[in-house]
Amino acid sequence: MQKTKVNLIYWGLILFVSISLIPWVLSSALASLAIQILVIYGSIIVAFLGGSIWGWDEHLSNSVNLLYAIGFSLLGLGVAVISFVNLSISLVLLIVSLQAFLAVEKRRSQYFQANIKYAKARELITTLVTICCITSLVFIHNPYI
Repeated sequence: MQKTKVNLIYWGLILFVSISLIPWVLSSALASLAIQILVIYGSIIVAFLGGSIWGWDEHLSNSVNLLYAIGFSLLGLGVAVISFVNLSISLVLLIVSLQAFLAVEKRRSQYFQANIKYAKARELITTLVTICCITSLVFIHNPYI
């Protein structure tokens, strides 16, 4: 199970990296659409991660975990909606939500704490996806494009 989770994490990263490179490599005409797709994909991931909290440590399931689950799911939805209005703000919110989820997972998930390989993969992927978002922010605010 752990190997499958880690493999899926890395497959998800490939999509983030690919989408974040589109504005820089292919065409600046596709930039806004590619960045919006990146944000929406990221917000789906945040909502999915939020929903996964419900399955954490069933014997310790409590109302705090449920509030986190609902909160992150709604945050994912909010990030996606904001992407239609302001890509920069949605990218910043996506970064904050991914980092916040990682912090909550480190503190509250026994699976995270017990599986070093999974924990290291999650930390690495969150950092790399954050870099993808920052790269997109740089493209948006690049005065030379």
